[in-house]
Amino acid sequence: MVDEIYEVNEYIDGKNITANNLYRICYLMVRWYKQNGYSKLAIRDELFNWGEKHGVYFKFKINNVNNRVFEKESETDLKSPVVKINKHDIDEINRRFDSEKSKLVALAMLCYAKGHADAKREFVISSVALSAWTGIDRKMLCNKYIQELIDYEYLTVVNKPENSKKWDASYSEQSTRYKLKMSLHNSGDYILENNNLGVLFSKVF
Repeated sequence: MVDEIYEVNEYIDGKNITANNLYRICYLMVRWYKQNGYSKLAIRDELFNWGEKHGVYFKFKINNVNNRVFEKESETDLKSPVVKINKHDIDEINRRFDSEKSKLVALAMLCYAKGHADAKREFVISSVALSAWTGIDRKMLCNKYIQELIDYEYLTVVNKPENSKKWDASYSEQSTRYKLKMSLHNSGDYILENNNLGVLFSKVF
C-alpha cells in the first residue's frame, strides 16, 4: 500500500492477489509498466499474460481494461517512501483507541498518510485496498473502524468521489479523501518495511 513499487512487484509475482482488489492491482501494474517505457499495447499484453499465468479471471468486460485502466495513465510514477513511526504517533493512537483492530486501522491510515498525503495532510485511499492490506472486511472497516477514527478526532472525511473508479457495476475502487488530524512528522525508531503492517504493529503495540 505505502511502498507502491514493492506492492506492484508482489502482484506481478502472483502474490497477495484478491478479486475485490483487482482494479488497484491492474492499475498499479499499468503505471509500473508505463514508468518502465512500455506502450499501451505492450501493457495490455502484459496484463492478460499475467492473468493467464496466475489464474486471474477478468470478470469485467474486456474493453473496460482500455477504458478504465488507461484513463489516468498520466499519473506520476509509483512511489517507494520510507515511513517512520515515533512515540508521539503511538501515544496519540493509544489515547483514542482500545481494540487491536482500531489501532491497526489507525496505524495503517497514519502510514499511508505519511507516505502519500499532500501539504494539507489530505490523502485519497480505497477502502477495498485498505481492507486487503489490513485483512478486515470492507463493510466492517468502513462502518465500524473508520467511523471510530472519525468519532475520536483522528481523521475527517474531506469528500467521497461521486463516481468511484470501477470496471463495471460490480467492481468499484470506493476511494475517499481523508484528512489526518495527527502530526505527519516522519521520524521515529519504527520503520514500515515491505508494507508489512502486521510486523510494524507488533513492534509498536
